[in-house]
Amino acid sequence: MKNLEKIIAKYSSREYKENYSIGGGLDYYKLASRRHEDAKCDDGKLTLGKANQMFAKATGLTVEGVKEILLYAVPNMEWHHAGLLPKAYGGGMKKTYFLNSSEIVDVATNWNDYTEKLNLSKISAKNAADEKKNLEVRKLNYLQVNAKKVERATTIPSFFYKTAQEMNGKYGWFDSSYKSYNMTEYFTGWAFETEEKYNEFLKIN
Repeated sequence: MKNLEKIIAKYSSREYKENYSIGGGLDYYKLASRRHEDAKCDDGKLTLGKANQMFAKATGLTVEGVKEILLYAVPNMEWHHAGLLPKAYGGGMKKTYFLNSSEIVDVATNWNDYTEKLNLSKISAKNAADEKKNLEVRKLNYLQVNAKKVERATTIPSFFYKTAQEMNGKYGWFDSSYKSYNMTEYFTGWAFETEEKYNEFLKIN
């Protein structure tokens, strides 16, 4: 695309600075870190928001669509604190993300490759999720036919597939799988009558 070539030409000649030597802390006049203010004034860097707009204009994609590609292409973006989050969103300092000129040129040069890789990644993730869901359905169907549901038992049956391990504390039930307290432990899961059925279940994949 000609518009991507313009981005490449524009940012290939721009240098950017590493600003970790500046040190942390807030800018004296603004609610933002000193590194944030330095990066914001660097001609060789763009905030993620501005990069989104630039690539959206160049490719005709939506800002959200572009953001997905940028986050995939540059998974470890430079970021700095700036501003405050509303209390509804947890409060604390917000993060502003930046792309440097080298990253901008790389994304523009390999735009089609990153787009295709992202699409393939989404398909793989969906297939994996579907496969996991199908496996869980097959396992549950087998359990419902061949095993008996056990709820919060204090002793574990011989051929037992555990789904929960809990204790009943002062504030109610909690997962005790990786805890050790001097309290009664309760187990939930499925009990098989025979070892053969139990082993058949374990082999479902």
